[in-house]
Amino acid sequence: MESDSSLSVMETFATEWTEWIVHKVFFWEPDNERKGKLLRAIHHFVSNSLIVMIIVSHTVYPAFWLQTLVLAICILVWLQHVSCNGCVVSKVEQKLIGDSNSFVDPLFDLFHVTPTKELSIMVVILGSSVGVLLLSLEWIARVHHKIIPVAALAQKYVADKME
Repeated sequence: MESDSSLSVMETFATEWTEWIVHKVFFWEPDNERKGKLLRAIHHFVSNSLIVMIIVSHTVYPAFWLQTLVLAICILVWLQHVSCNGCVVSKVEQKLIGDSNSFVDPLFDLFHVTPTKELSIMVVILGSSVGVLLLSLEWIARVHHKIIPVAALAQKYVADKME
């Protein structure tokens, strides 16, 4: 039971802190609903941009540094999802707007599933977990592939020194 209460404290703290930041950033807008809609638009843009960057970093520009950066961002997002029981930004959006729409609601509409808060949280956490797992495995494989030639050179160097 102790971990449940600390999780809700972390979730509450993160949500309140994020809402405070939103009020400071959108200081010119007095209406909370409009602040929430602005935040939702930015949230969707950034989320979709991250998805596009994952695709770009594996197809158009498969640079290792870009894949590492994208993986690091995905891990930070995943940590936030897991530690705060879902997306903090979505919770702030919902609080400001006064609705329960989620980033994954279009998926529920596509499959004719009635969205609930728990189901939305589960899909967000599961989706980010699977994404981070696959990106991490791919990154580890790529690092391993880069290390093999270096290890072979080191082995050859040591063998030359032993002679």
